[in-house]
Amino acid sequence: MFVDLHLHADGIPDQDLATLAYFGVKAAVTCARDAGAGGALELRRHWDELVRVQTIRLEQAGIQPMVALALHPARIPWHGVDDLLQRLPHYFDDPRVVALGELGLQDGGQREEDIFSRQLELAARLRKPVIVHTPAREKASRTRRLLALVKRSAVEPSHVLVDHVNAETFALVRGIGCWAGLTLQPGLLEPDDAAALISKHGADRIVLTSDIGEGATDLLALPKAAEALKSAGLSEELRRRVFQEGPLAFLKS
Repeated sequence: MFVDLHLHADGIPDQDLATLAYFGVKAAVTCARDAGAGGALELRRHWDELVRVQTIRLEQAGIQPMVALALHPARIPWHGVDDLLQRLPHYFDDPRVVALGELGLQDGGQREEDIFSRQLELAARLRKPVIVHTPAREKASRTRRLLALVKRSAVEPSHVLVDHVNAETFALVRGIGCWAGLTLQPGLLEPDDAAALISKHGADRIVLTSDIGEGATDLLALPKAAEALKSAGLSEELRRRVFQEGPLAFLKS
């Protein structure tokens, strides 16, 4: 059984959702994403679609649906941010909305940092976990900066999953007590790389995510990673912690 804390159901065809369920993905969080430029109204429609439409599609495929909503750093509208942040808490009246995400830093700068920090404070008030995006470009420096903002916020680091972690940023993320999301994407992290990190560091506060539905991704990333961990000699108990128990524990944090 796999629990995927980060995919984008709106970018996955029905047939592929059924394939994910067949290969063991039994629960998934569909996250708000970077779907191009747009205004506040378009972003609200994106949130509404995730809650009203994509949850139904996941459920019909046999996958327990969960949703994370936030202002993605690459999709922050120029107007209407205050209104969006006032509306966002009301979405959590739906029990399927379980976390804030993706939020984080993309290009950096004061505006991104301010909106990231405001969403962290919202997460603290709502007592909800946070799924954080880190960019491919200048990953180490941007990760250091967002971790500094996490430490300055009222959010407990144990309630924060920093995703798209690589070998360079792994120690930074775990060093302050956050969860490390190893995103299995071609060119970012291969299953064998994830197995090597887990073999060295154990399974504590580590989850594997797929990011399926956003760009070039591997539909079978999690099953392939499970095979890589097994081939590396990692125990069934440890594999269960990474793929099932750890993600569920994070969502309850």
